[in-house]
Amino acid sequence: MSRYDAIVVGLGAFGSAAIWHLAKAGHRVLGIDRDHPPHKRGSSHGETRITRAAIGEGVEYSQLALRSNTLWRELEAKTGAQLFVQCGCILISGPDAPQTHGVDGFFDNVRAAASAHDIALTEFANGAAIRARYPQFAAAEQEKGLFDPAGGFLFPERCIESELELAQASGATLALGRVVAGYHEGPDGVSVSTDDGEVHSAAKLLITAGAWTPRLVGSALGSRAKVTRQVLHWFEITGRAERFDPAACPTYIWQVDRPSVLYGFPLAGDPSGGVKIAHEEDHGAVDPDTVSRTATAAESDYMYQTYVKPFFPDLGPRCLRTEVCLYTRVEKARFIIDWLPGSARVLFASPCSGHGFKHSAAVGEGLAEMLVSGGSAQVDLSPFSLDSLRRIVG
Repeated sequence: MSRYDAIVVGLGAFGSAAIWHLAKAGHRVLGIDRDHPPHKRGSSHGETRITRAAIGEGVEYSQLALRSNTLWRELEAKTGAQLFVQCGCILISGPDAPQTHGVDGFFDNVRAAASAHDIALTEFANGAAIRARYPQFAAAEQEKGLFDPAGGFLFPERCIESELELAQASGATLALGRVVAGYHEGPDGVSVSTDDGEVHSAAKLLITAGAWTPRLVGSALGSRAKVTRQVLHWFEITGRAERFDPAACPTYIWQVDRPSVLYGFPLAGDPSGGVKIAHEEDHGAVDPDTVSRTATAAESDYMYQTYVKPFFPDLGPRCLRTEVCLYTRVEKARFIIDWLPGSARVLFASPCSGHGFKHSAAVGEGLAEMLVSGGSAQVDLSPFSLDSLRRIVG
């Protein structure tokens, strides 16, 4: 039986960050993943992810985003990979705006987070002001905007590759294509068995398995976490491609008068590949092992007719490609980061709810610090404990 200081199960956004920080701190660490990250079966693929610093889901999240932005630049310097494009992020909202991530008062929360963390927002008083600055958005007159200059987008696959590359360079061991069959906590540590018959032991265990986390932590999450299917679309640019260059176009979250929130990106590559746009979907819980990972033509047509055609005059009806990913949602878009009840050795994190990747570098750093109790944490993860969740959502 191999022995480690820590074992990390799940090497997506949070596990890859945690294993990097554990390894660079000199800990003997094993990472286990059922696939070969980065891959297309979880929540951290599809070319880009939005990042922003003034967080509408709650002021307590901004510390995570700001620290992560620093860590993305550190990763870029160490690997030479481009990971973070800081083109800003705009929130557009109207008087009949729906909730974003199940959170009321999202627009005002962004203002509060910016004030608390000294983020200088640019405000747009109406649709005319938005259109004058960003003509690619057909904003209605009654809509208003908040531009966060610290936002932009990340390349999630590259981020995970970079973190795992650095983790291995610092001595981490990876066991890929291995499914965890079970784990057992004893007086001397935790043993983890995998489907190839191997058993590994460590002083501590971290579970960051995304959509598979509820299965691995059982009653600790209960019915609080729900896995949902999300479809990402890339639509053709029919004219004025320069409007979607990152120099002219921020990432955006648009609280449109539709069933759910619209969000999207500037160009992340050649204009012939189109621009990525999506809306948040919740058609009920899905099984991450059996969910359809193929988008239908009907889904793309609905996306165009409902969310693209009314708001983007320079985009055409042709969807050039799609990807399907997963959210692991908790009420009010909360993160859950805590020790298993009654355990001092098994830590788990389910910090996604549709807005996790931007925070992942800092969360991974904090998880590593929690796991080994070494040094002071750069970020405070206590707002995301199970007790905090009960106080907030009941």
